[in-house]
Amino acid sequence: MAAKSRKSKLNFEELTQSALGYAQKNTKFKKIQAQFTELKEKFYADMEDYFDCNDIDPNEGVTIECDNELVYSGTLTVKKVQKSSVEFDANKLEKALGKEFSQDVITKKHEITDMIGLVAYLKECGCDPKIFKSFIQTSKVIDTKELDRLEEIGKITIDQVAGCYEIKHQKPYFTVNVKKGKGDKD
Repeated sequence: MAAKSRKSKLNFEELTQSALGYAQKNTKFKKIQAQFTELKEKFYADMEDYFDCNDIDPNEGVTIECDNELVYSGTLTVKKVQKSSVEFDANKLEKALGKEFSQDVITKKHEITDMIGLVAYLKECGCDPKIFKSFIQTSKVIDTKELDRLEEIGKITIDQVAGCYEIKHQKPYFTVNVKKGKGDKD
């Protein structure tokens, strides 16, 4: 059975113009994008240098008043943002907190990796716990909200968990907040 053909809204000339227009804009966009990427890298390097050399507090940033009608009129605020995350070592944390609190903070997941071997072993009499545990793989997940809560209510201290975590800093980036000058409409 043959497919039903439809008549296109475009003729070949219109199709050609559409494709050419798209190709032109796409080429222009890629050039501008490459220029922006280069400008952004230089901007980040310049800001990193300025913030470090002038001991600028990243939270306060730098405020720049601009009053150039041809370029820009208003206030720019540049801030440095560096996110970080905390990665806990579950085994160290478990030892540091003891059994009482580690059970509240650490969720253990046990996975049987050889069910056939486990079943065969359990059919035999006299189960040895060490052998039983060899069939199980355990993963541990830290409940950081519960850890924070226990610290807030004084059940545990920061000193107890010292050495049980590592702070990972992500690559910093800069934000520029723009506040238009009075009378500007853009």
